[in-house]
Amino acid sequence: MLPHDWVRARKHVPVAYLPLGRLEWHGRHLPLGLDAVKAHALCLRIAERTGGIVMPPLYYGDDPTQVADLHFKNGHQISEALAIDRAEYEAKTETPGWELYERLLQSIFAEVERVGFLAAVVVAGHYPLHSPAARAAESYMQRGALKIFTCIGFDLVKDLGFQGDHAARWETSLLLALRPELVDLSRLQGQEEPPLGVLGEDPRGASAEYGEEAIRHIVERVHQKVGELLREAKWPPATSA
Repeated sequence: MLPHDWVRARKHVPVAYLPLGRLEWHGRHLPLGLDAVKAHALCLRIAERTGGIVMPPLYYGDDPTQVADLHFKNGHQISEALAIDRAEYEAKTETPGWELYERLLQSIFAEVERVGFLAAVVVAGHYPLHSPAARAAESYMQRGALKIFTCIGFDLVKDLGFQGDHAARWETSLLLALRPELVDLSRLQGQEEPPLGVLGEDPRGASAEYGEEAIRHIVERVHQKVGELLREAKWPPATSA
């Protein structure tokens, strides 16, 4: 955005959206960066409905072994698919822990508040990032004025029957609706059963229509939450008579 566009958008609705994700195996049919791509595209949809400004996605997170999904029992197959030497990868893997991540998020919250935003919405595309994001938000709000809401996405629509997964029907449907050019279901033809590193319903049952239905409900519920945050922040300010 050019500076004047940025100022106008921030003054119109002073909320910033922060998409979180990481690089992680999501089957042969989805991009490694699905979590952040999904969260960023979802934030754009929310901003179109609600207003505000979407920050660049943050590709950083917790356990680095998840890049090659070594936590799966068939992680060696994923390592092979990524052309990664599993033994060498594991030997060089270090986990910095959540403290660094939470400090990073709190620094981002401080910057967002300094430049004039009154509220922030954090969308954790990678589910394990939600808890540290929520802790960071709670800690920051104890000393800062910024109002922060953290969510995963599917947690907002569980009551409607939607269920999160890993590279299965849910995530594949979301990306078919949000970024269809990044989905290639033909990559699953003639491959393993169930598909390698996929947890949940068969992704071949995914559809853009299913994804759009879920997105519509998520967008409306975040829209309502943003309204609550801004009212807590006493925005728009009362005008004198």
